[in-house]
Amino acid sequence: MAKRRVHLTFPGKLADEPILWQLSQTFDLIFNIRQADYTEGLGWMMTELEGTAANLEAGLRWLEGQGVRVAPIEQDVLH
Repeated sequence: MAKRRVHLTFPGKLADEPILWQLSQTFDLIFNIRQADYTEGLGWMMTELEGTAANLEAGLRWLEGQGVRVAPIEQDVLH
């Protein structure tokens, strides 16, 4: 299993959608929310995703296609 740490930003209505649940169900990924915040109209999460390398790549592309901004997190940020 591969792991990726990413910063996800959910603008507008996406902040109210179950995007991570959809991601985990569709791409068979495990997620661990390490940090998150929500203000009116904008949400963000620092998340660790785990799954096969192919599913991780496909899932991250899917998130971007949904309008979620995806940015990698350096390894030492979440210790």
